[in-house]
Amino acid sequence: MRGRSVWLCFLALSVASVINVQARLVRNHVSSICSTWGREHFKTFDGDVFQFPGTCEYNLASDCHESYQEFSVHMRRTVKDGNPTVSHVVVTINDLLFYLSKDTVTVNDIPVKLPHFNAGVQVEKNAGNIKLQSKVGITVMWNEDDAVMVELDTDYANRTCGLCGDFNGVPVHDEFIHNGRKISPIEFGNKQKVHRPNEVCEDPDEEEDESREAVLDSCKEFQTTCAQMLRSEPWSSCTTLIDPEPYILTCVQDMCGCSNSPNDFCVCSTLSEFSRQCSHAGGTPPNWRTPQLCAKQCPFNMVYEESGSPCMDTCTLLDTSSLCEDHKIDGCFCPPETVFDDISMRGCIAQSECQCKHNKIYNSGEVYRQDREECTCVEGKWACKSLQTPATCAVEEGSHVTTFDGKTYTFHGDCYYTLAKVESKDKASPKFTILVQLVPCANQEFDTCLKGLKIVLNNDRNNVLMFTSDGTVKQNMQTVSLPYHSGDINIFHASSFHIMLQTSFGLQIQIQHVPVMQVYVSLDQSYRAKTRGLCGNFNMVLSDDMKTPQGIVEGTAPTFSNSWKANYMCPDREERLEDPCSLSVENEWYAKHWCALLLSPDSSFAQCRSVVDPELYYKRCTYASCNCEKSEDCLCAVFSSYARACASKGVFLEDWREKVCDKYSRNCPASQIFSYQHQRCQLTCRSLGSVQQNCISDFLPVDGCSCRDGLYLNENGICIPKAKCPCYHNEVYIKSGKSISIKDEHCVCNNGMLHCHSWRARSSTCPSPKQFFNCSAAGSGDLGLHCAPTCLNLDSNDCDSTECESGCRCPAGLLDDGKNSCVQRNQCTCKHDGHIYAPGSEIPEQCNTCTCKSGSWVCSEKKCPQTCTIYGSGHYNTFDQQTYGFNGGCAYVAVKNKCGNKTVQDSFGVITENEPCGTTGTTCSKTVRIYLGRMEIKLSKGKYEELNLGQGAEIQYRIRRVGLFVVIESAIGLSVMWDGKTTVRIILEPMHSGEVCGLCGDFDGDGQNDFTTQGHLVVSNPVEFANSWKVSSNCPDVDTNADPCGAKPNRHHWAKMMCSIITGNTFKHCHNKVAPLPYYENCVKDSCACDSGGDCECFCSAVAAYAQACNEASVCVAWRTPEICRKYTTM
Repeated sequence: MRGRSVWLCFLALSVASVINVQARLVRNHVSSICSTWGREHFKTFDGDVFQFPGTCEYNLASDCHESYQEFSVHMRRTVKDGNPTVSHVVVTINDLLFYLSKDTVTVNDIPVKLPHFNAGVQVEKNAGNIKLQSKVGITVMWNEDDAVMVELDTDYANRTCGLCGDFNGVPVHDEFIHNGRKISPIEFGNKQKVHRPNEVCEDPDEEEDESREAVLDSCKEFQTTCAQMLRSEPWSSCTTLIDPEPYILTCVQDMCGCSNSPNDFCVCSTLSEFSRQCSHAGGTPPNWRTPQLCAKQCPFNMVYEESGSPCMDTCTLLDTSSLCEDHKIDGCFCPPETVFDDISMRGCIAQSECQCKHNKIYNSGEVYRQDREECTCVEGKWACKSLQTPATCAVEEGSHVTTFDGKTYTFHGDCYYTLAKVESKDKASPKFTILVQLVPCANQEFDTCLKGLKIVLNNDRNNVLMFTSDGTVKQNMQTVSLPYHSGDINIFHASSFHIMLQTSFGLQIQIQHVPVMQVYVSLDQSYRAKTRGLCGNFNMVLSDDMKTPQGIVEGTAPTFSNSWKANYMCPDREERLEDPCSLSVENEWYAKHWCALLLSPDSSFAQCRSVVDPELYYKRCTYASCNCEKSEDCLCAVFSSYARACASKGVFLEDWREKVCDKYSRNCPASQIFSYQHQRCQLTCRSLGSVQQNCISDFLPVDGCSCRDGLYLNENGICIPKAKCPCYHNEVYIKSGKSISIKDEHCVCNNGMLHCHSWRARSSTCPSPKQFFNCSAAGSGDLGLHCAPTCLNLDSNDCDSTECESGCRCPAGLLDDGKNSCVQRNQCTCKHDGHIYAPGSEIPEQCNTCTCKSGSWVCSEKKCPQTCTIYGSGHYNTFDQQTYGFNGGCAYVAVKNKCGNKTVQDSFGVITENEPCGTTGTTCSKTVRIYLGRMEIKLSKGKYEELNLGQGAEIQYRIRRVGLFVVIESAIGLSVMWDGKTTVRIILEPMHSGEVCGLCGDFDGDGQNDFTTQGHLVVSNPVEFANSWKVSSNCPDVDTNADPCGAKPNRHHWAKMMCSIITGNTFKHCHNKVAPLPYYENCVKDSCACDSGGDCECFCSAVAAYAQACNEASVCVAWRTPEICRKYTTM
């Protein structure tokens, strides 16, 4: 019958509509699916079943509504061994052309390996099928033989053309009615031919159509067989959902056409298709295949199922099937109680046999140790226990601070600041204060240098150790030679670049002075919650690290850091909002060229990328290299910081100085050698006669120059003649004959001494009740204005000054209130966000209230709800305020409360998925799926949809619109806000603290463990972390975070110009509340990436994210204008 056309147009479905609230597992998809199978049979979206025997290339389905075609699907059949088969499928989506054949898959004529992801389109092998799924709303599946399926989003209803029809929900019209005339399937099919260049392909002849009755009469011997098969009891769940008549007819036709062939293709193809349609409709087809009938072979120990979830549980993703949104299909699956081994590819195994993977494969019972944890592989999951290792606070490149709890910020200081004020941990240990001196370098205001560090033991100003940027060590202003030993303290050279201070009471300090001064302060865990200052409070809670001496948490680094200045006379410093690289194209090129070594897969740093994420260091590197007068010194300082971070994780980088920063390694003094791993005190001539000849080697290896074995340094520390002695002030050397200004005095260096004269006369008249203090009449030890107690610095014992300052100050017993008045202590003011508050004032602090009492903020201590924010092209801010970037193309678990093997009664979860646009694949919108017990709320394309999953607890919730947001509020302490575009805000009540997992972290307050993978391992690389939380194991991992501005440099300037609204005057009242630079940087990235349509949407979403953060900090900014992001309505 192959040569005859048969009129088989029937309404194939008795139940075709999608019911909005229905259990997902039985949801009917048939009305959105077109398919072709077997001996040239087709089923349109609208349910018509017909036969078309063409062997040319035909348009199966295309978007024909607009002049611009968003997608098209073409296919071609050929005859192989007497049976028709599909030779290839061609799918075009926007600018991408996917060619699918049995041997290869190409994208724009370039072969690719599966799975493959590109601009929102994923191609994979799934349960024996090639599956192409695009986020524009189309899925194509091909069994690499005779059957092709196309499923469309309902947004394309009444917009399609091709062999699949117009998708208008009406059978026959308008496919087989043309200008009021009924046309045959062959005429209809010939109209869909795709004309290829230089190709001649004959259309099948149009013959007189046979009626349904004529077909049955001519092949009536097969009627009973086909009807018995498809109407039998095992198929009952299918026949109640789908009319079997069209499939009985195609079965009859197939068997009639193959009557002389022993091949079971004739019956298998239609039975397979009816089985697939049954699954699409929500039925449960029987496992009808036998070894003698249509048998299928599966790889490994998998079994063939007629209806199974395409989202297969694996060793790395155990919860995939429960979160699967794809409907069931036929194919090869793991048997019950097993998962697929995607680590060693051993097929289907019991979960208890799973291995673990982190850089390499670990068998059950094997141990992986990192700096804070020791983890054992147990049945495919990591079981970790914390190690009591010291925590480190760092000041790097003069302006970058990392707290004990892992918070990072940038501050350009000009004073001495309290780095860490540490209480004694027991009666035998001292309390101590560590101060750092930050000053502008050379002639550049924002090129900040760390010039000195002081340690004050037991608040005794006569017991001070000082370290300067040139490597000098002093005690009470007297230079000491190293090694130095006094009581509980040892100080020695670890190399020519590094000095170590070690104590017996749990403090260790590494001072690096080449190429620039950097400091690393390590404290034992016994000091937890006993510190204050720029290093935070070491309580393993990230959100309260920026707490001032008055007890309030500040929102920005400058307001926080200014509160810890040790000299009240120092001016407050402001945040630098401009990009230093924008001032010089040459500097920018230099910075990006050399800093790219941190990201390069071929550099010496590459071996550490999986352990320490280089992204933060790359940002620091470009910033510092553009900002510094000595660009190479700052560049090399960042590289050494990264090398130290790697060493702390057990990865020791060698040879990274071979191509850059080699002037430090190639210029060791005579008789010294360079090494990357010094781990002993540097022996000196003086050490030969010292009692303390042995050093303690429990510090990280450091690089630098050291003497060869058998050689020792002399008392000058280098093997060269003594340098000429210049004048010396404030850790700065002044050459002979040169001048320097010191506190309005002009000083000239002459014969090693500074000779100064004043430029101004001091007034002795003071506003009442202040009194003039005259240093010349003061006793020794009184430092005047510098150390006068004030309301804003009640801990005046932290004051640091070596010089007396004359001027007006409050009389004894009174304190300066910050407004130039003198008050009693109980009338002291408080400061927050740069504003002075009167005593008794109350301000909100999240859900708490803080009251100003005697110069300190006293706050209520309620546990507050916390928010996880996801916006733009993958910008995340977790519940515990860890920020990172990850722009993956899969669906990911943002948060859920069913973590590991834990059982919960009221289960919930939030899944997010990016919808890309532009040639860089940036995100223009998000799909959000919210699971609340038995209900799912799906937010997509500006709309929401509610689905009943058929199982789970009943959880009350409500959906409402608030401004531009859709808000979902539940009765179990979970709320979700969605702006209809790219921003999702997830709010959790305190009851869920420490009980959740996902991309939003675990909500336990400790941001350092937020990067916990689904396998329970804490990692440092956000890409590795985020990949572990993808919903489907078939979706490919992301390798690296792309740089859209690097890919589209022509848009970089435009993006920076537009996004400067965040750092400009429009938001100036918010700058002291919410740090603008992270939002500005994210805005630039998103605006670079959004390069084809939606330019302003990406920009507007990024600015709106900062505006929302300001709003939550009680600063409402009316930033939208008719020209910039005018108000829009999403629903």
